[in-house]
Amino acid sequence: MAWPVRYKMSALLFCGSVINYVDRVNISVAAPVIMKETGWPKDVFSWVFSSFLIGYALLQLPGGAIADRWSGKKVLTLAFCGFSLFTLLTPLGAHIFFLLLTMRFLVGAFESMTFPAVTSINSRWIPRPEFGRAHTFSISGITVGQMVAYPLTAWIISQSSWQIVFYINASFGLVWAAVWWWYATDTPAEHPAVSPEERKHIEAHLLPRSTTQLPLRVLLTTIPLLVLSFAYMCFAYIGWLFLFWFPTYLIEARGFSMAGMSTAGVLLHGGGFIGLVGGGALGDWFLRRGWSPQFVRARLGGIGLTLSLPFLLGAALVPSPILCVIFQIIFYLLFASALAGFSTVAIEFNPQLAGAIFGLINTLGTFAGFFGPLTAGYMLVGSGGNWLLPFFVSTAVGAVCATILFLVPIRPIKLETLVSPPIAVRQAAH
Repeated sequence: MAWPVRYKMSALLFCGSVINYVDRVNISVAAPVIMKETGWPKDVFSWVFSSFLIGYALLQLPGGAIADRWSGKKVLTLAFCGFSLFTLLTPLGAHIFFLLLTMRFLVGAFESMTFPAVTSINSRWIPRPEFGRAHTFSISGITVGQMVAYPLTAWIISQSSWQIVFYINASFGLVWAAVWWWYATDTPAEHPAVSPEERKHIEAHLLPRSTTQLPLRVLLTTIPLLVLSFAYMCFAYIGWLFLFWFPTYLIEARGFSMAGMSTAGVLLHGGGFIGLVGGGALGDWFLRRGWSPQFVRARLGGIGLTLSLPFLLGAALVPSPILCVIFQIIFYLLFASALAGFSTVAIEFNPQLAGAIFGLINTLGTFAGFFGPLTAGYMLVGSGGNWLLPFFVSTAVGAVCATILFLVPIRPIKLETLVSPPIAVRQAAH
């Protein structure tokens, strides 16, 4: 029996998210080699990481809003072509620091549109009872991409040079964009391969949509959404710090070789994949049994995050490098489970603007993420290479995030309470 088209769409989005994260992680895996070749110290190179995040914050909200109102298919095609082009050009900055910052900024700017657009597309393609599983699978390439990036980047560098990494990665993105443009549509109704039965099933289980436009100013003044976005800021601070500095930590602080670091990275992000997809599946299981979106989208993530923090702190304190990696794998599995809630909560606030809502959440998270790798670089230089300080700070930030997830209310933003009545109606009321 053939797969339903929505499953094929999810599989294609999964492949896209793999490529997306290979393109952003490659520089962190190559960082020890680049710093050695160029002589740039950690506090200087941390700006390379953070320049990506400045760009990544730029188009999150506009990208989601445009996908909601125009076309998620076109936004994703533009994003992949853009970040693949500037990935291809990244080696031009090998000895010109400002040029490297510019290339990474532009990679981040185009990548910023991708996940809000994916959220918008899935809000039109995935029935709500399946949304947690399907959406987290669609974006689970963020962990698989890192699993691929570690050994692939290390192998390419060992066989050739770090510059070749970016040429190969860019080609992946351009090929995906061509396949996506050929196969995808914005809605099931537009796709020629969708059967009447599948279309009926999808449309019957989507959350209600309205033709009334919800002003973006409402998103910026909805307190629960802003509080949740602040929680994601805390979450992203840890995630981005971990993403960019983990390879260097294993090599410098734990004595791993390039090959050993890449193996540890595969295992780590394999745990993240299980946590993310498992968190989405578990959330759907609770929803089908009548648990509230409040629990599924927020408190469930708070539980996973709370359980992860002792392992994060323990990883820094244990003397054994192997035990350190084991603790980090358990930490990342539990930590990633919280992302299932953050990434699916947008449809609970308002499915009509799911892309814009997730864009807002991710924008604020990225601003915080900018400080993660940057402050870690300065902490390491200022403390003479003491890696304990970033771990302690991350644990404290994680405790704040978990507390918010237990307390923040998740309520739909109702259009009828936000749109002012016509002037004639207001006059009649007087």
